[in-house]
Amino acid sequence: MTTTAVLRRIGLGGITGSPIAIAVALALMVVLLAVPFGHNGYLEIVFRNILMYAAMAYGWNLIGGYTGYVSFGQVAFFGAGAYCSAVLSAHGIDNLFADVALACVVNALFAIVVGLPVLRLKGHYFAIATLGIALALSDIVANLDALGASSGLAVHHVDEAHFYVYYYAMWLVALATILGTYFIARSKLGFAFVAIRENEEAAAVLGIDATRYKITAWAISAMMAGAAGAVFAPANGFLDPSIAFSVDSNVFPIVMAILGGAGTVAGPFIGALILAGANELLQRYFIKIHTLFFGAMIVIVVLILPRGLVWLFGLKGGARTWLKSLTAYKA
Repeated sequence: MTTTAVLRRIGLGGITGSPIAIAVALALMVVLLAVPFGHNGYLEIVFRNILMYAAMAYGWNLIGGYTGYVSFGQVAFFGAGAYCSAVLSAHGIDNLFADVALACVVNALFAIVVGLPVLRLKGHYFAIATLGIALALSDIVANLDALGASSGLAVHHVDEAHFYVYYYAMWLVALATILGTYFIARSKLGFAFVAIRENEEAAAVLGIDATRYKITAWAISAMMAGAAGAVFAPANGFLDPSIAFSVDSNVFPIVMAILGGAGTVAGPFIGALILAGANELLQRYFIKIHTLFFGAMIVIVVLILPRGLVWLFGLKGGARTWLKSLTAYKA
């Protein structure tokens, strides 16, 4: 593949996704600013969790969607960020800015150190290695008395009257991940990430240092997940390995990014909003069999829209074009 062919195949539209979808995502973010004004604690927690999953999905999207390295261990960074807040709280430091800053620094360094050997792997080898990292980190934390071991740690949080600060903190984290993804996607970094995803050998011919860019992508994605964890810990008030490194926190962001549209700016947010919202409704009204409906919904959507929901925003020609494109894609 020639240099010209690679650059033509990437294209700016393939980097950011539909402008309409981005505008819709940002408009919805503005609407979500009003949630705490409803003085409904349940809804505030639901939408805070949606914003949390969105931030984590953006973290996965950067390494999995843009760079093409599918990670099954992003929860390691979320958990590490959460424990950064817990450690600061245990030492009497209760400041969300300090929590997020420490989580970002720790996770970036952790991603760089671990990424140097792990990102030399490809495909399923890389995916299995990242899953192993998450499992290993969970076991290590569960055996460290300084981190509460398996018993966990109580994390100081504000009183109920000011509990909304955690919602707005998570909102800011989610907004930062959206805007960060947008500007990264339009920069030299974004083009390098997608070039690696499309053809790593061709990217090397273009002069792209694949290892350096992959580590950069993973470090930034780790910071995104870690920032979400840093806000989650004080908001939750308690932390143990089963909470910090839960299966849901590992699987949901991946599915959300793919459902909304991996490798796009708006996809992870749209996917988080729909998937987390649907999961909450199904849990509330179909408690015993909600996982059956939830799993079936994901399978159906992925089969019908393999490129993600955001792809529909840029579709012209209606259902006939959609069916034709779907057939061509599967072929």
